[in-house]
Amino acid sequence: MPHTRTRPAIGAVLGRLSLLMPMLLALLLACATSPSSAPPVAAAPSIRPVPLSGTYNGVMQLVSGAAMSCGNQDILALTVANDAFSYTLNQPQVPWKPVRSFDVTIASDGSFQAQSGAAYIRGTVSAGHMAGDIIGDACGYHFEADRSGTW
Repeated sequence: MPHTRTRPAIGAVLGRLSLLMPMLLALLLACATSPSSAPPVAAAPSIRPVPLSGTYNGVMQLVSGAAMSCGNQDILALTVANDAFSYTLNQPQVPWKPVRSFDVTIASDGSFQAQSGAAYIRGTVSAGHMAGDIIGDACGYHFEADRSGTW
């Protein structure tokens, strides 16, 4: 006589599963609430602001005035220390005020502005780059300069 295998009744299988369900549920909850074995994520490094101090070298280009007397462009070097710099604008084409001097303080947001009579300098400094305008009595310039040197 051939050997036949009998299958347990569905009720018996469900009965066994109902006994295992609380254990399975407890195991799942334990896994979900246990601390992860993955290493903690390192905090992002803090971003250090670029210091303002240093020498900014660039070019100033004529934006108003006569090119013949003002020149089209000139090199520019500004040295910033303690959030301040000085700049002297030579304007030989203006006999009543051939030199305008500016003592400039840079605000915490990187902006700056200084005036000497009707002449002024204004602009911004950010991430090692300075840009602005120098407006004299007869000539006006826009400038762009980058900080050079080491930290």
